[in-house]
Amino acid sequence: MVVRSVVRRSKLGELGVSKATFRAAGGLGPVGATADIPIDKKIQATVIIENTGSQSLIRTFCVDVYYADTLSDSSGDPQADLNTWFDEREASITACEFDKTLNPGDTLTLVTGGVDASNWGEGDIIDAGVVVYGIISGSYEYYDSLKITDAVRIIAPATRVEITDVTFSETD
Repeated sequence: MVVRSVVRRSKLGELGVSKATFRAAGGLGPVGATADIPIDKKIQATVIIENTGSQSLIRTFCVDVYYADTLSDSSGDPQADLNTWFDEREASITACEFDKTLNPGDTLTLVTGGVDASNWGEGDIIDAGVVVYGIISGSYEYYDSLKITDAVRIIAPATRVEITDVTFSETD
Protein backbone atom coordinates (compact mmCIF):
# COMPACT_ATOMS: atom_id res chain seq x y z
CA MET A 1 0.00 0.00 0.00
CA VAL A 2 1.32 3.42 -0.96
CA VAL A 3 0.49 6.35 1.27
CA ARG A 4 0.95 9.81 -0.18
CA SER A 5 0.69 13.11 1.62
CA VAL A 6 0.06 16.62 0.39
CA VAL A 7 2.84 19.15 0.90
CA ARG A 8 0.72 22.27 1.05
CA ARG A 9 3.15 25.21 1.21
CA SER A 10 6.85 25.78 0.94
CA LYS A 11 7.03 29.32 2.33
CA LEU A 12 5.40 32.70 2.12
CA GLY A 13 7.41 35.44 0.49
CA GLU A 14 5.78 38.57 -0.77
CA LEU A 15 3.27 36.35 -2.57
CA GLY A 16 1.62 33.12 -1.64
CA VAL A 17 -0.35 30.55 -3.55
CA SER A 18 -3.72 30.71 -1.88
CA LYS A 19 -5.51 28.18 -4.06
CA ALA A 20 -4.74 25.84 -6.93
CA THR A 21 -7.36 23.85 -8.81
CA PHE A 22 -7.28 21.51 -11.77
CA ARG A 23 -10.16 20.98 -14.14
CA ALA A 24 -11.44 19.53 -17.38
CA ALA A 25 -14.96 19.05 -18.63
CA GLY A 26 -16.39 21.16 -15.82
CA GLY A 27 -14.65 19.39 -12.91
CA LEU A 28 -13.04 21.66 -10.30
CA GLY A 29 -11.52 20.80 -6.95
CA PRO A 30 -9.60 22.45 -4.09
CA VAL A 31 -5.96 21.92 -3.20
CA GLY A 32 -5.50 18.40 -1.89
CA ALA A 33 -8.53 16.95 -3.67
CA THR A 34 -7.89 14.70 -6.64
CA ALA A 35 -9.47 16.01 -9.84
CA ASP A 36 -10.79 13.38 -12.27
CA ILE A 37 -9.78 14.29 -15.83
CA PRO A 38 -10.90 12.17 -18.83
CA ILE A 39 -7.97 10.85 -20.88
CA ASP A 40 -9.31 12.54 -24.01
CA LYS A 41 -9.33 16.00 -22.38
CA LYS A 42 -6.71 18.52 -21.32
CA ILE A 43 -5.73 19.41 -17.76
CA GLN A 44 -6.08 23.09 -16.92
CA ALA A 45 -4.77 24.61 -13.69
CA THR A 46 -6.18 27.73 -12.07
CA VAL A 47 -3.82 29.29 -9.53
CA ILE A 48 -4.75 32.21 -7.31
CA ILE A 49 -1.88 34.23 -5.88
CA GLU A 50 -2.12 36.95 -3.24
CA ASN A 51 0.21 39.80 -2.33
CA THR A 52 0.66 39.04 1.35
CA GLY A 53 3.39 41.67 1.68
CA SER A 54 3.19 45.34 2.59
CA GLN A 55 4.12 46.99 -0.71
CA SER A 56 2.59 47.21 -4.17
CA LEU A 57 4.27 45.13 -6.86
CA ILE A 58 4.30 45.95 -10.58
CA ARG A 59 5.72 43.19 -12.74
CA THR A 60 4.94 40.19 -14.89
CA PHE A 61 3.60 37.38 -12.70
CA CYS A 62 3.98 33.78 -13.86
CA VAL A 63 3.08 30.32 -12.68
CA ASP A 64 4.70 27.12 -13.89
CA VAL A 65 2.83 23.86 -13.34
CA TYR A 66 4.76 20.60 -13.57
CA TYR A 67 3.03 17.21 -13.86
CA ALA A 68 4.48 13.72 -13.30
CA ASP A 69 3.50 10.37 -11.82
CA THR A 70 5.68 11.33 -8.86
CA LEU A 71 7.34 14.64 -8.02
CA SER A 72 9.78 15.27 -5.18
CA ASP A 73 8.48 17.00 -2.09
CA SER A 74 8.97 20.76 -1.93
CA SER A 75 12.34 21.86 -0.60
CA GLY A 76 11.00 25.16 0.75
CA ASP A 77 12.94 27.04 -1.93
CA PRO A 78 10.74 27.94 -4.96
CA GLN A 79 13.69 28.33 -7.35
CA ALA A 80 15.14 24.96 -6.32
CA ASP A 81 11.69 23.36 -6.62
CA LEU A 82 11.32 24.81 -10.14
CA ASN A 83 14.65 23.26 -11.17
CA THR A 84 13.88 19.89 -9.54
CA TRP A 85 10.35 19.61 -10.90
CA PHE A 86 11.51 20.77 -14.34
CA ASP A 87 13.87 17.77 -14.42
CA GLU A 88 11.19 15.36 -13.10
CA ARG A 89 8.29 16.58 -15.24
CA GLU A 90 6.42 14.49 -17.77
CA ALA A 91 4.55 17.62 -18.91
CA SER A 92 4.49 21.27 -17.90
CA ILE A 93 2.84 24.55 -18.76
CA THR A 94 3.29 28.24 -17.93
CA ALA A 95 0.80 31.09 -17.56
CA CYS A 96 1.78 34.76 -17.17
CA GLU A 97 0.05 38.09 -16.67
CA PHE A 98 2.15 40.94 -18.02
CA ASP A 99 2.75 44.29 -16.30
CA LYS A 100 0.25 43.73 -13.49
CA THR A 101 -0.03 45.83 -10.34
CA LEU A 102 -0.66 43.77 -7.23
CA ASN A 103 -1.36 45.87 -4.14
CA PRO A 104 -1.14 44.39 -0.63
CA GLY A 105 -4.07 42.01 -0.16
CA ASP A 106 -4.84 41.87 -3.90
CA THR A 107 -5.19 38.52 -5.62
CA LEU A 108 -4.47 37.51 -9.18
CA THR A 109 -5.83 34.43 -10.94
CA LEU A 110 -3.52 32.73 -13.42
CA VAL A 111 -5.08 30.10 -15.69
CA THR A 112 -2.91 27.75 -17.71
CA GLY A 113 -3.69 26.35 -21.10
CA GLY A 114 -4.29 22.64 -21.32
CA VAL A 115 -1.90 19.73 -20.92
CA ASP A 116 -3.02 16.55 -22.70
CA ALA A 117 -4.25 13.99 -20.18
CA SER A 118 -3.27 11.37 -22.77
CA ASN A 119 0.35 11.87 -21.62
CA TRP A 120 -0.63 9.29 -19.00
CA GLY A 121 -2.71 6.14 -18.96
CA GLU A 122 -6.25 5.62 -17.77
CA GLY A 123 -6.16 5.09 -14.00
CA ASP A 124 -2.87 6.97 -13.46
CA ILE A 125 -2.79 9.40 -10.56
CA ILE A 126 -0.31 12.24 -11.04
CA ASP A 127 1.33 14.89 -8.89
CA ALA A 128 1.52 18.59 -9.70
CA GLY A 129 4.16 21.11 -8.70
CA VAL A 130 3.26 24.80 -8.85
CA VAL A 131 5.85 27.60 -8.78
CA VAL A 132 4.98 31.32 -8.72
CA TYR A 133 7.51 33.91 -9.80
CA GLY A 134 7.75 37.45 -11.07
CA ILE A 135 9.79 39.06 -13.82
CA ILE A 136 10.91 42.67 -13.54
CA SER A 137 13.51 44.27 -15.84
CA GLY A 138 14.63 40.81 -16.98
CA SER A 139 15.25 39.58 -13.42
CA TYR A 140 13.35 36.67 -11.90
CA GLU A 141 11.94 36.71 -8.35
CA TYR A 142 10.74 33.34 -7.01
CA TYR A 143 7.91 33.69 -4.50
CA ASP A 144 6.35 30.39 -3.60
CA SER A 145 6.01 26.75 -4.55
CA LEU A 146 3.42 24.12 -3.83
CA LYS A 147 3.48 20.36 -4.41
CA ILE A 148 0.10 18.72 -4.72
CA THR A 149 0.32 14.96 -4.35
CA ASP A 150 -2.29 13.00 -6.31
CA ALA A 151 -3.57 16.19 -7.94
CA VAL A 152 -5.14 14.50 -10.98
CA ARG A 153 -6.57 11.05 -11.72
CA ILE A 154 -6.79 10.10 -15.40
CA ILE A 155 -10.17 8.49 -16.06
CA ALA A 156 -12.04 6.93 -18.99
CA PRO A 157 -12.71 9.17 -22.00
CA ALA A 158 -15.61 11.58 -21.74
CA THR A 159 -17.14 9.90 -24.79
CA ARG A 160 -16.69 6.22 -25.33
CA VAL A 161 -18.98 3.69 -26.95
CA GLU A 162 -17.94 0.07 -27.10
CA ILE A 163 -19.42 -3.03 -28.67
CA THR A 164 -20.30 -5.32 -25.80
CA ASP A 165 -21.95 -8.18 -27.64
CA VAL A 166 -22.77 -9.41 -31.16
CA THR A 167 -25.21 -12.21 -31.93
CA PHE A 168 -25.92 -13.87 -35.23
CA SER A 169 -29.12 -15.69 -36.09
CA GLU A 170 -30.95 -17.10 -39.02
CA THR A 171 -33.50 -15.00 -40.84
CA ASP A 172 -35.89 -15.58 -43.77
